Amino acid sequence: MRKGDIVFGTVILDAYTKEETEELAEAINDICCPNDNYGWASAGIYSFWDYYTNEILYIGLASDLYERFRQHNGLLPISHNACKYNQINDYFKFHMKLGFTIFVQSPMYQPLVHRNKSLYEELAKKEDEPCGNYVNKQGIDSIKLVEGILIEAHKIAYGVFPPWNKVGGSVIGQNNVRENNINIVKSFCNPHMYKNNPIVARSTIRELSQNPSYAHYEDYLHAVRILMLKFEPDYNKALEAQNHFDYFGRYKRIVDSGYLNKELIV
Repeated sequence: MRKGDIVFGTVILDAYTKEETEELAEAINDICCPNDNYGWASAGIYSFWDYYTNEILYIGLASDLYERFRQHNGLLPISHNACKYNQINDYFKFHMKLGFTIFVQSPMYQPLVHRNKSLYEELAKKEDEPCGNYVNKQGIDSIKLVEGILIEAHKIAYGVFPPWNKVGGSVIGQNNVRENNINIVKSFCNPHMYKNNPIVARSTIRELSQNPSYAHYEDYLHAVRILMLKFEPDYNKALEAQNHFDYFGRYKRIVDSGYLNKELIV
């Protein structure tokens, strides 16, 4: 990923049954809400994967991860040609659980989407400034770039696009694949990689929604991951750099809680 564009840092996995679709959707909205200034931005990368074979089925981007997940799963009306509803429905005919992963960026890069438009328009009106002054266009630009990088990284790693992807993404992204991007793609569909891959959260999407302490810990580690992916030091060096500014002892609380020894169960 190009150093000037990377604002991502955390891979968060989960897996759901058809009956749990709404529950997972609400958890995505909780940690990636476009109206919040905590958690993560609503704009990010997502992936569907086969829970039983660890095969990536699809890599996509969304300005609103919650709404896009609902569209794909038939919870929001949209043409089935504009989403993966048919593929997901066929998958659930023969499998109980489907893997779902999000690759998220900081809420500082929250773009304008229809669910936060009125909020920003009201703020802009009070300050007599353009609405665009209150949102970050880079959040949209980065998901386009990163989608292109990761779809191409999948092609390099496996020789083909994911089966539900018909085309590649951003051409600029395709031309900026690096070796560590292949590791990111592989981490999307392999829950066991968290042990050796520090960009993978130790909690699922729903666990982060249900446990504010876990979400707080992952928020701190997200900053470390951004440093690691953006400037490419090893994780320990990125952690050391982040801890240099940890004036409130957040990392000590993470260590003392035992969270770094938590097992990721998807």
